Amino acid sequence: MLIRLGSWRDNVLEIEPGVYREGAGYREDMSLAELVDATRAWWRINPERVAREGIHHAVAVHQGITRAVLVIGSWRRRADGRWAFAATPLTSGPVYDEWVGRSGRIVHFVKGNRNPIAYWPPR
Repeated sequence: MLIRLGSWRDNVLEIEPGVYREGAGYREDMSLAELVDATRAWWRINPERVAREGIHHAVAVHQGITRAVLVIGSWRRRADGRWAFAATPLTSGPVYDEWVGRSGRIVHFVKGNRNPIAYWPPR
């Protein structure tokens, strides 16, 4: 699953009880922890579809370049119906090498599609 991140914007927001992120989106100098938190929450997504399609990884994408790959854990729903998932970042191994490697991979979202979530491979 590809998750498109926009430009960074400061926005302190609770992800889990007592766990906050400092903003959303992507910026060049962000830490891996900030990138993980920006990628894993809060999305209009169907976790049942993710499970049904056998998706186990989320890939953070900014400006068409993959930035991180995360193992998807348990899901948490917010009152407004948006979802977040527990995430473990991969920093090595075959999945990491395929999707991120040393400099990221170029990926394309369907032109005109504003949805930040894309299921991979596309149907």
